[in-house]
Amino acid sequence: MRLACEHDGRELGSLSGVITGTRFVNGHSAPFGGLDLARDRETPANVEAVVVHALAELEELGVDEAEIRMRPTCYCASEPLILFTLLNHGFEVARTELNQHIDLEGLAGVDDYLATLRSPARRALKHLADAGFELHEAETEDDWDRAYDILAANRAAKGRALSLSRTYVAAARAALGARVRMFELRTPAGPCAAALIYRVVPGRELVVAWGDSGHDFERSPMNMLALRVVERALDEGVRSLDLGISNEPDPVAPLGVNAGLVQFKQSVGARIEPRLRLTRRIG
Repeated sequence: MRLACEHDGRELGSLSGVITGTRFVNGHSAPFGGLDLARDRETPANVEAVVVHALAELEELGVDEAEIRMRPTCYCASEPLILFTLLNHGFEVARTELNQHIDLEGLAGVDDYLATLRSPARRALKHLADAGFELHEAETEDDWDRAYDILAANRAAKGRALSLSRTYVAAARAALGARVRMFELRTPAGPCAAALIYRVVPGRELVVAWGDSGHDFERSPMNMLALRVVERALDEGVRSLDLGISNEPDPVAPLGVNAGLVQFKQSVGARIEPRLRLTRRIG
């Protein structure tokens, strides 16, 4: 269901979600949802109009409670304004997750990115420099299967299962086309790491899953995978690279932060930001 708000013949924005019984959930089966604005930068009055319109429509539909799974602030210049408006219209924070992203705004190329890294990260890349790493985009079904197996093996080695099934990934690719992409990090000896990436909106990407497996390097190739993913993103004009949350997802307790993952993402230049889940009674 999509609740769109228009003014003077122009759509200002919308709120999409699923109603189950009398409960509305935005971002129902996705990592997050949020308000969709027609413009990256909107006025406070227009953002408020979208929120007021959505609340009125939800009440007419008989919704008792609404949940909005907010985007991280890196996706839109108006995200802080959206959050401000929702909080001032009665929404409350139900859950806070620790999200991290790499800001690529203002970087002319990979050399600018490398200059932002601290010396331990640059040393890690130097130790990997002679292995002949190259990033390849998956094209055939065999490519997709092989890359997916790398991700699944990475999670299995940590005693977990990959959150997305191969069937789900195939369905997402069929529905979203080129916005869903898979990449392999390869050496002459074969693939050693992979990354599943969604183009969420123009210029903004989400690393849905990444990891390494099936190699005997003394050092993890993940720093090199991060470098190659950033290099490719810069070449394509991407402005931010969302690396996702670094805490345990539901139903694990909210304070289950993965300190090692936080540290790794910071080492490759990621900034910390909250990812919020908001709820509000309707009517």
